Amino acid sequence: MPLTLVRPSMSSKAAVIAVALLTLSACSESDANPTGPNGEVLDPPVNQVVTYGPLNASSSDTLVYFSFATGGLTAKSSDWDIAFRRYELRLNSPAIAGGASKNVLGYALDNNKVATNDQVLAFTAANTLTAFDTVRVSRVPADSLFQTDRLTENKQGYLNLSGVPSANATAYWKVKLANGSYALIHATSIVFTPQFAVTSLTLETRIQTGTTLGAPQSMTLAPAGATTSVSLSTNSVVAAPSACNWDVQFNPAPNQLSLTLNTACGAGSYPGAASPTFATATSANDAPQYASYLAQLVGPIPNSVTDASAPFRYNLTGNDRLHPAFNIYLVKSGAKVYKVQVIDYYSNTGASGYPTIRYARIK
Repeated sequence: MPLTLVRPSMSSKAAVIAVALLTLSACSESDANPTGPNGEVLDPPVNQVVTYGPLNASSSDTLVYFSFATGGLTAKSSDWDIAFRRYELRLNSPAIAGGASKNVLGYALDNNKVATNDQVLAFTAANTLTAFDTVRVSRVPADSLFQTDRLTENKQGYLNLSGVPSANATAYWKVKLANGSYALIHATSIVFTPQFAVTSLTLETRIQTGTTLGAPQSMTLAPAGATTSVSLSTNSVVAAPSACNWDVQFNPAPNQLSLTLNTACGAGSYPGAASPTFATATSANDAPQYASYLAQLVGPIPNSVTDASAPFRYNLTGNDRLHPAFNIYLVKSGAKVYKVQVIDYYSNTGASGYPTIRYARIK
């Protein structure tokens, strides 16, 4: 059995005891002590497996931040490497940390991507430990294959594209406007003729004044086959778009159905999180960066419960629970490379949003 250190979160003493009994049954107490004589946290040896959790990532709208250097949770303003929110794992990247980013990179080994649901259900922290331990420095790919969390363009991100397109009202964006102010925007309705020409597109916005987001205001475009320009600050269609008098353009062509931004005047966007929602968000000017397009956030650790490369699969037994897929991710922080695996999603009392991870530095 590979030697494992346990660095528990402070969320539950009972969880500490349970994890320690499971992972340290063959180890002495002194072997498992992760602190030095002065109480400082020691960086574990290369290939030493460390288990940490369950950590409280149960908030739907607030990330919590983990540092490999200290082996525990830390403040956003501190030296952190990965962040958690519910079933999300994020990297310390410009798309998450803005200008303070360490540019932490990741790579998915996809070791269980093709595993069946029955195989995933049979996985446990114990029976997957040996496979995790065998991932060593030889599995580290070329630097060029590592990626970080980043914004990419998705001109049709406001739509559900399965079947006849419909507005995806849950998706919204924080937008920097052409005049330098900020707003939220999402689409609430799109209507087509039988010939698939756009009859109308309804947008809803909330304009930020100072530190306050205003009430939602709606605007319905009737493009009649022509690209339509919109000023979000005035909540109106711009008949003669010029320079910085517009923020968003809608192209209704069937092969486009796109929303684009007035990038010549500095307009940009950042995708809103699942929580807070468009209606409950409190700020539009706090995004870590604003991309010069309608943006989506992607990364090497999928933020999804349907992607087979993701940390979890959902509802495999019909009980609406998340099941760890035991996929392994390599995380490159500076010159060091760590392997990371999520091995649970629930606290010792069964509360969701309390992931447990294990990791080891392999380079």
